[in-house]
Amino acid sequence: MFKKALDTVEKFNMLHYGDKVVTGVSGGADSTALLFFLCSLKEKLAIEVYAVHVHHGIRGEEADRDMNFVKELCARLNVPCRIAMRDVVAMSKRDRLSEEEAGRIARYEEFENEAKIRGASAIAVAHNLNDQAETVIMRLCRGAGITGLAGIRPVRGKIIRPLLYCSRTEIEEYLRSNNQNFITDSTNFETEYARNRVRLSVMPYLEKEINSGAVYNIAKSANMLYEEDEFIEYMAKSELDKAVIEKRSNEIVLNSKILASLHYVLLRRVIRLALRHIKKDIKDITLTHINSICQIIKNGGHSDINGGIKADESCGVLKIYMGNNEKKGRYFYNLLYDEPVFLKEAEVFIEISQNATKNDKTRKYLYTKVFNCDKISGNITVRNRKNGDRIRTDKAGNKTAKLKDIFIDKKIPSFEREKIPVIECQSGIISVLGVRDSAFFLPDENTENYLYIRVWRKEND
Repeated sequence: MFKKALDTVEKFNMLHYGDKVVTGVSGGADSTALLFFLCSLKEKLAIEVYAVHVHHGIRGEEADRDMNFVKELCARLNVPCRIAMRDVVAMSKRDRLSEEEAGRIARYEEFENEAKIRGASAIAVAHNLNDQAETVIMRLCRGAGITGLAGIRPVRGKIIRPLLYCSRTEIEEYLRSNNQNFITDSTNFETEYARNRVRLSVMPYLEKEINSGAVYNIAKSANMLYEEDEFIEYMAKSELDKAVIEKRSNEIVLNSKILASLHYVLLRRVIRLALRHIKKDIKDITLTHINSICQIIKNGGHSDINGGIKADESCGVLKIYMGNNEKKGRYFYNLLYDEPVFLKEAEVFIEISQNATKNDKTRKYLYTKVFNCDKISGNITVRNRKNGDRIRTDKAGNKTAKLKDIFIDKKIPSFEREKIPVIECQSGIISVLGVRDSAFFLPDENTENYLYIRVWRKEND
């Protein structure tokens, strides 16, 4: 076991010289072996090891026995140990979770807390080869894709799993060779939990009746799928970068034509990455939701996704965003000379000025527009579009074009049109920012006074 675990640590670069590592210790064979293994690396890697034992507030005297066992074990190994008391039953009722899931969440919360306290860069947990095979079987029964069937990851953020390629038999043999006993949780034999039913019934049947190496082979398949999943993820990130038009905290805008050219398998993965930009946890988003976005990429339209996420496609542009961030309603602002105004609907600053040399070098201007101030009358305002808007297209001001037609010609998606700033004065529309300027207000050889309109993003202010 030791060699397999060490090879795993080295292969996945789990630990570095001088690291601080937190490990969860229940007192069972797996976590006891993991603690022993980490302690054996103290001299080799100069690592510091810290243990956390979570008392779930259930199983009465047996849970107290486990806690005392871990205390004595850590004291003997000279490992600082923190006991965390959690009421998992109350937590499960409060959050409407199974006790199994509530316990898992509680344990990881305590591991993370200890890592922060200790300044640890790694959290070691004791999943093994058998856990991997059981996980794959359970996910296969739920209809998981490649990512799910790749099983438990060797490394996930701070979480490391040095024993992932060691079997339960090898782990117990390692403990026997070190004359170290361990304790057994009686709930491991209760068939109330789905994982226990897989462990106690399904896996023994597969090994006896189908293939004696079922556990190893299933875990081997998971490892191959993990490597292929990593490759597909890498490709998907590359394609997403190519398709991105704009990214903000709660929305992402993509080129639909680039997306439509992708193989369907890669497209689904790109969409999942885009969704994770909006919402980190997307476990409630199913293949049906992904497929609905694929459909609007092809045909245009709108799709409502779980968790308040929405998607719109129009004019070759796909926008995925949180519904509560959708720009709605009218906006209207007065513009005063040399006083920047922030348009929260368009997320830009606008400033008008008659000062030609004014230029704040700390700002990254999207653009600076110059117009004939002699033709401008009344107040200068900025708003979003409204029905019937027209803009002058010739110097004399005799010819006009519908703003709606300009948007269509320029293939500006309908969901983007509402937030585009329209700057106007009493004499008419001066500029539709980023789309079209009025020819009537452009400066010429007779212009004496100039109007400068400067625009920059909020993040650059």
